[in-house]
Amino acid sequence: MNKITILDGGMGKFLRRIGAPFRQPEWSALALIESPDHVVDAHTQFIDAGAQVIITNNYAVVPYHLGDDRFAAEGADLIELSGRLARQAADTAGVVLVGGSMPPLFGSYEPDLFDADRAPEIYALIVQQLDRYVDVWIAETLSLVAELDVIVAAIREHGSGQPIWASFSLPDAYDGQIALRSGDTIDDIIDVVTEHADVIDAVMFNCALPEQTTPAIIELAEKVAASHLNVRIGGYANGFPDARQPEYAANNTIFDRRPDLDAASYADIVGTWVDAGATIIGGCCDMYPEDIAALSARFG
Repeated sequence: MNKITILDGGMGKFLRRIGAPFRQPEWSALALIESPDHVVDAHTQFIDAGAQVIITNNYAVVPYHLGDDRFAAEGADLIELSGRLARQAADTAGVVLVGGSMPPLFGSYEPDLFDADRAPEIYALIVQQLDRYVDVWIAETLSLVAELDVIVAAIREHGSGQPIWASFSLPDAYDGQIALRSGDTIDDIIDVVTEHADVIDAVMFNCALPEQTTPAIIELAEKVAASHLNVRIGGYANGFPDARQPEYAANNTIFDRRPDLDAASYADIVGTWVDAGATIIGGCCDMYPEDIAALSARFG
């Protein structure tokens, strides 16, 4: 079996659990603003659980969560702080990598809100502020392949030499074939990754239900092999409920974790991904150190 890399879990909900300031719309950014020590503590607890890669806590340091004015005033400093805190936690622990989060800028799960005119400047800022701290870029929770094109361009323009891991989010249910919320298919993912194959080292799915992630990883593995792409495959799912209210909007509601998913059952699901060829595994929202510990014990 190929060596498995263990990612961390979801920072936002874990920050709330350990007593950090937490609310919408700021989400995990509020801890950076008001209590950075909680951010280091959260990173450290994931590392102690077995995470070999921790992701910078700048996912919500974007205009969608902070608003345009606050992002313009504070965004650069908060992004830099997220990198510095992650690097501090990783270096204190020893051989732990820091992944630089390249998040959706205009709302998770909202492909229709993607602004191709504004995105390049904001992604360039994130790269500039995080570059000195990170070992790998993690473009995460992407809902359309066009986001990845812009992210890759920003990283190339800055001259960063770190590899890129591209991770896409999936809908709660498929309408026929497996596809992103934008309608982009796994074939479209293969095409964009092939175009940027010199810098993309991994393709993953994240912040989706485990049940939806499994068939997507299986199809992705088959098509990566058929395309002869030299990339790793992975996934880090969330623990959100699988039945949501009709009025639900991403980043507007704080869920409790679904009661039927514990660390052992999640590890069982992840085992199917590993059997399909996944070598990067972890957790997203509502996945905690005990979940990462279970993955580390079984696959680390």
